[in-house]
Amino acid sequence: MLTPPTPPRYGTADVSLLLPDAVAALRRAPERPLGLPFPPGVRAVIVLIVDGLGRQLLDDHAELAPTLAAAPGLTIDAPFPTTTSTSVTSIGTGVPPGRHGLIGTAVALPDADRPLITLSWTWGSMDSGADARDEVVPEAYQAVPPLFERRPDDGLRGVTVLRPEFVGSGLTRAALRGGEVVTAAGRQATLAAALDAAAGSTPTMVWAHHGDLDTVGHADGPGSGAWCQELTATDATIAAAVARMPSDVALVVTADHGMVTVPPEGFVEVADHPDLLAGVRVVAGDPRALHLHTRPGAAADVLAAWRAHADGRAHVRTREEAIVAGWFGPEVADHVASRIGDVVVSAGRPDVAWVHRGVPRMPGQHGALTPEEVRVPAIVLTS
Repeated sequence: MLTPPTPPRYGTADVSLLLPDAVAALRRAPERPLGLPFPPGVRAVIVLIVDGLGRQLLDDHAELAPTLAAAPGLTIDAPFPTTTSTSVTSIGTGVPPGRHGLIGTAVALPDADRPLITLSWTWGSMDSGADARDEVVPEAYQAVPPLFERRPDDGLRGVTVLRPEFVGSGLTRAALRGGEVVTAAGRQATLAAALDAAAGSTPTMVWAHHGDLDTVGHADGPGSGAWCQELTATDATIAAAVARMPSDVALVVTADHGMVTVPPEGFVEVADHPDLLAGVRVVAGDPRALHLHTRPGAAADVLAAWRAHADGRAHVRTREEAIVAGWFGPEVADHVASRIGDVVVSAGRPDVAWVHRGVPRMPGQHGALTPEEVRVPAIVLTS
């Protein structure tokens, strides 16, 4: 039997506190929510999300990332589900998913038989789905103003560094709207753009993202040869950037989630199990964190079928149980509760994932409440 999972440490040590902590340091506030080890007199803070760099992965491969491994910082938690859309929105808005409502890569809508893919803001598929931005307006679907949009007019600049193709995307509009936008692609160009944005004398907060480690991790598995090469290159690029930073600039390196390796035999094709789909209207979420939206009157049967199937492999909860357990945060807004599956599944072992309707069986996966996926670094580097 699996031990009940520990929910993310919302409000005390989670990624939603990263930007508020940095902004408080820039404003010389006497108290900060995380207490990251910023140097006295810090004038600009760059928060760099290295997608997929879990704390356990960094610790296990510390010899490949000496700059990151030696730097001071904290271990904090990604939200549930531990996936990019959810975590980036928590970082951008400063609130848990129970408030912002982007509760997975795929989210079901009440009147649609296909999920909204929040990474690409398309219907049903990330690669071939139709654009959903007109039907599901990102600013309305995720109405909590991001921190850069609601900051007071006190002279503090907010800058977001994005790949060109992400400017104006649904997820960007939902999670990262507001402030200035600078485009850059690749680890070196991204860090160079972030350093340029942080230059000058004005107090500045910069958000940046680098996704190559996550891409390689999905394709080859975290810890693979290609993944190790990418981690080594990422650390070297960060070290070179830190060497060029002014003394009043701090770089926070963090992540949106960790990652585990699922072997080929660990993937369960839900379509091969008709009993698991009986009574299910839409399968949403992520392969290791499913939201099962049921047809009227079918929730109890779906819950029983999934509990029997996933026994010893996953935590299967009703919507109400997951909310009470704090999976989505200390409070869940009514409109967010309706987006949560009638049955919620979080993988409890690292070697299992559920796929449906052509979802790729990539070895690198994340989404669940295991420590490998939840725990992420918050490392502070200065020159």
